[in-house]
Amino acid sequence: MDTRSRNNLTPAHLTLRQLSCFVTVAEEQHFRRAAARLHISQPPLTQRIQDLERDLGVQLFTRTGNRIELTEAGRLILAEAKATLAQADRLQAMALRMRQGEAGTFRVSVGCSASLIQSLREAIDAFRRDHPHIVFDQVQTTCRTALEELKQGKIDACVLRHADSEIEGIHRMVIARDRLMLVLPSGHPKARAPKVALDDVVDERFIQCSGEKSVNLHRQLAQLWTRTGLAPRNVQICESGLTILAMVAGGVGIAILPSTLNQVQVPTVVWKPIDVDDQWTSSSIVMLYRADAQNGKIQARFVEYVRRFSSVELTGTVTAPVTSPV
Repeated sequence: MDTRSRNNLTPAHLTLRQLSCFVTVAEEQHFRRAAARLHISQPPLTQRIQDLERDLGVQLFTRTGNRIELTEAGRLILAEAKATLAQADRLQAMALRMRQGEAGTFRVSVGCSASLIQSLREAIDAFRRDHPHIVFDQVQTTCRTALEELKQGKIDACVLRHADSEIEGIHRMVIARDRLMLVLPSGHPKARAPKVALDDVVDERFIQCSGEKSVNLHRQLAQLWTRTGLAPRNVQICESGLTILAMVAGGVGIAILPSTLNQVQVPTVVWKPIDVDDQWTSSSIVMLYRADAQNGKIQARFVEYVRRFSSVELTGTVTAPVTSPV
């Protein structure tokens, strides 16, 4: 090969077909057998190898009659050719998985108390186990942020408390229900009562979540107080339900929290039903997801998992060890 040809090499012209032919010839060490394996005739196979040698600017085989052997360059290039073909196979397999909804990224925002729902945890665990090529990204943001990111397509779904029933372009599915309950220190005078009326504790210090952090919970609490005609006189704002539980356990005050949080075992607190109409304290946990999702097949799979595992019966029901003071 002359100097001009070597200086005008165009490796971009290499094809997977050329590399496949080269690997097959190298493995068979015989053009006729390689051609039979590739289901082509020998002349075009020979031409492809010659074209490959021309494009690479090196000789790949030495030929003695019907016998061929790899050159030193051929042995080095063979390893790279096999790696390239393997990578191409992986690329095609990944593309197929993506077309079938078996690969990609799915991003879900789950509220703090919603993350404690057993059926949701089971659905997520099963989804992750059954779809290892899907990156499942679970994040936690405020209710307001989650809704805005869902509308903007920054997340694929969110699980919230008592979301608006109709949001344009957003599907809504109830996945669980829970209720608001009083959380008291185990030494509280009402700790042994089967139910507690709000007017019996209205003068005590209440610890509640920030309206900015937990919009829907804050709204439901406000509605509950309005319906009873009462209002707490001493309120301390806190950042999260888990922090509130710790403060109640420490005797700082009492709280009204969703019953799903009672799965966080705190021995020095008790959970009490509120003595009001049940519909005032019950709430829905809903999953919201876009109707026009870009990764619609992945979304459909995840929604089906959540539907299969979820129960819309009341969750977070209180058991005797939790309601009875220690």
